[in-house]
Amino acid sequence: MIELLAAGTDNVVGYRIKGKIDADDFDRIAAFIEQHLKTHDKLRVFAEIESIEGMSLEAFLKDLKFGFKNYNRFEKAAVITDKDWLRKIVEIEDKLFPGTEMKFFPLAEKEAAMEWLVN
Repeated sequence: MIELLAAGTDNVVGYRIKGKIDADDFDRIAAFIEQHLKTHDKLRVFAEIESIEGMSLEAFLKDLKFGFKNYNRFEKAAVITDKDWLRKIVEIEDKLFPGTEMKFFPLAEKEAAMEWLVN
């Protein structure tokens, strides 16, 4: 399940993940991001992950396609979670997408993540 979040600033899109992500969940977040991309050349992403139980194959493929299509449209991405294994994934993605600065934050540092995103 994906919950869309109000980020407080127009060039930041936010969402919270709980459980498994299916194609419908991905379509919701993609539409949300695409709407913001209509008015901004580049966005910043606030992704809070409370729990993650995987992603359907269809959602994964849509995510890849969306990511490659828009890889240069994201300036920064903050991944906020207590799932420490995701720290390595964020570090790898930070290297794979050099135009997007990515950073990992524990859940207790949500405010610091938002401050980093907007500055």
